[in-house]
Order: sequence, then structure tokens, then C-alpha cells
Amino acid sequence: MNESRTKRLPPLNSIRAFEAAAKTGSISSAAQSLFVSPAAISQQVRLLEEHLGIRLFNRSRRGVELTEAGQIYLTYVHESFEKLRTGQQKIEQFDNQNVLILTAPPSVASKWLMPKLFQWMELNPSVEMRIDASNTPANFNTSISDFCICFGDTGYPGLLKTEMFRDSISPVCSPALLKNRTDDVTTLLHEYPLIHIDWGDENIHLPGWDDWLQHAGLEHTPSSRTLQFNFSSMAIEAAVQAKGIMLGQMTLVQEELNAGKLEQISTTSLPLNKSYYLIYPKRTLLKPMASEFLNWLKKECEQVR
Repeated sequence: MNESRTKRLPPLNSIRAFEAAAKTGSISSAAQSLFVSPAAISQQVRLLEEHLGIRLFNRSRRGVELTEAGQIYLTYVHESFEKLRTGQQKIEQFDNQNVLILTAPPSVASKWLMPKLFQWMELNPSVEMRIDASNTPANFNTSISDFCICFGDTGYPGLLKTEMFRDSISPVCSPALLKNRTDDVTTLLHEYPLIHIDWGDENIHLPGWDDWLQHAGLEHTPSSRTLQFNFSSMAIEAAVQAKGIMLGQMTLVQEELNAGKLEQISTTSLPLNKSYYLIYPKRTLLKPMASEFLNWLKKECEQVR
């Protein structure tokens, strides 16, 4: 196949004609679906075959049948058209100026953001808030998100960044595990399973039990029984269900502490090694209510700090 020919994309009409003929198995049916003549479909398919330098169809009186090369090419055509359709849907959503879209880690979204966000929504009923709960930070080159809450601020060149707060951890458990108010912390840590949270590559920034024990000046060897989760919300639920003791992020367990579902068994808190940041592109500030939302969120974060 000629190398220069493969570098040039064929006309879009030829690709559409090819896809329609492959889908229907008929030149005439493809012509009807695209509202053109059968001769036009045949011509476009021939142009595509000439451009690629290979036959895509075997033709017979019964219709057309894809060759092996045609079947392979059709797979890429379907993928390309699907990406174009997805891209068009995303672009269309940029027109809605009364929608603010925020991407956030699932546990932060459910345990910290949402209870506060309901207040914002009541004060601003004309703005539609959409929350995308994901551990994958938004790629603002391809995403329609306006804001993204991230753990740390590295790896976001050319974007605006606002430090939100730096969380801290402290051991918490269900009141059901506390036999009396004089329970010694080291006794509890030895008696009950310890709940761990696995953040994968971010574990170096999330202190564990060994770090907290050293920070608290405790040398007692904790329980060898452990439970491990990769979502903070799952670990919190396990602690609420009295399955063990967890190092709870204070911002994420505050609701359970206020409701008496969890109890802090030590006043010693250890800060995380990174802060949470709000990341956003300059285009976000062009939306009418984006600045107001940003100012509101800053005030909420000041209360945490």
C-alpha cells in the first residue's frame, strides 16, 4: 500500500457510504438510509477502496459482503464515529451556562462535599450542580468538568489551583466497642482489629497505624488482626458497624462523630502529607455562577482549617 496514501484521510462521505453498505449488506439499502442514489454509494465506496489500495467488499447479485480487510477497517470506523458522537455530546454541554460540574473522589464527595452542597443548592436554585464521583482526576482537555477536587496539586500544568484544607487522622471506633470511658487506647488497639485504607500509589501520603503510633508516642504493638478497604467510605461503614478501629480522616468522619455513631478514642491527630486542592481551568470562570461557587467553597474550607 502506498505510504503517502495511508497518511491522508479519505473523504468523510466515502467512509459514511462504506459504513452504511457494510451495515445493510446492500448498496441500494445503504443509498436509502443516506438519502442518495445507489450509484452515489457505489462511487464513494470505489473512491475509498482506491484511496486505501485494497478491496473492502466482495460484490454479487445478492449484495455486498465485507472482505477480511473490510471487516478490520469497519471496526476502526465504528470506533471513530463513536468517539465523534461522544465528543459532540460533550461539546453540546458547554452551551449550558447554568450547570456547574465538579469531579471529586467518591469518599470526599459523599462524606464531606454533599452535606454542604445541599445548602448551596438551596441558596442557588437556578444553578444545576452535577457531581462526578471518581478517583481519576478530570482531564480538562477532554472533560466537561468545571472543577476537580484532588489530593495534592502536582501534575496540573496551566490550571488554576486553590488549596482547600489539609486533613488529619485520629483513631475512631463505634461506641459499642467501648466497655467504659476509661478504656486505654493501647488496650483497645490490641483487643480489636485495625481497619486500614489502601490508597495505592498515594499510600506514602496517607499515614498508617505505625506512623500514628510513633506520633502519639506509643510503642505498644497493636492487634495483628486487620481489615483493609480501598475506599474511605467503606472503612467508615465498617467502623460504624463495630468491626474494628480505624484511623479516620476527621473531615470524612465528622458526620458520624456528631451523630454518635463513632467516637474519637484519642485527641492525638496526625496531618496527612498533602492537602486537598480545587483545580479548574480559566474557562470555568466564564460561567456566570462559577466565581460565587468558588467563594462559597473557600469559606467552607476555612471552617475546616
